[in-house]
Amino acid sequence: MHSKNSISRLILATIFFVASCSSSSQKAVEPSWYLSPKQNNSENFYGISAGANLEEGTKAALADAAARLMVSISSESTSLIEEDSRGTNEEMRQQVKQNIERIDFTNFRISRSEKVGPELFIEVEIKRDPFIRDQKEKTEFSEKQVSDLEKNLTGANPIQKRVFLLKILDLEKQIELSSRILAGAGESVNLKEKLSRIAFFQNQFNQLADKIEFYFAINSSKEITQAIRTALNKEKIKISNSRGGANQIEIAIQSSAKSGKIYGSHMTKLQIDFENISSGKIVASNRVEVTGSSSISEKESYAAAIKSLEDEISNKGILKVIGIIN
Repeated sequence: MHSKNSISRLILATIFFVASCSSSSQKAVEPSWYLSPKQNNSENFYGISAGANLEEGTKAALADAAARLMVSISSESTSLIEEDSRGTNEEMRQQVKQNIERIDFTNFRISRSEKVGPELFIEVEIKRDPFIRDQKEKTEFSEKQVSDLEKNLTGANPIQKRVFLLKILDLEKQIELSSRILAGAGESVNLKEKLSRIAFFQNQFNQLADKIEFYFAINSSKEITQAIRTALNKEKIKISNSRGGANQIEIAIQSSAKSGKIYGSHMTKLQIDFENISSGKIVASNRVEVTGSSSISEKESYAAAIKSLEDEISNKGILKVIGIIN
């Protein structure tokens, strides 16, 4: 007859055996090719993952391919001694990561798939050459746009130069991102030259800061003027209290408000016309329509409309709202 201790030892041994078998079974469900995935090479990029179905698994595998590429880009960027003032920083790494995450991979195929229990293991293969070609075409197109905009800088007034430089810097940022992707993918790219170009245009942009100033026409709406003034201050654009100057842009603001009641709430529709005048000529203009509502009063609904204007500025940028940028 077995003792209680013997029975306890037998039960524990059985539990450990079952747990061991379960652990071995758990490891066995992952295919060998999944445990030792293919590495990127001169012909293809790879990604692996597992999902409940083909669509889920494929998306996750493409995300894995993007993550591997991100590691290569980070490694390439870290090894580069950047000679501009920014250096390799977390902000750029985040921009690269976000750009990689938005990549719509083309010319990929599901090279392996294996169904084990409830999970479908997926390996995707992405053709390197079409991917590289796509990134190069994007870079070349952006560089052509920069070249065309750069020609417009000659003879432009300070506010026009600022607009052109903003567009150029935005394009140069895209060029830098694509260049980093290409470098991370093993292509020969002169990143220092790309960074030098950005620094060149950034310096021009910074030098314009003290040359441009805005002046508000006297008859402009107080509430609207304050919203525009606050936004310009955030952009560190100079605002003058006196009229006149070769580099001054006068903002003339005309507005009309229509109010009424709908289902017991006060509604105000505010139409605002902006005209930007330089040397007596209108150089840019825009019309904005915003609405506001309040259950309290017409005055509160007008304040809500001003808040809608502030939201519009926050979403689109002050220079676009007042018409300087299309």
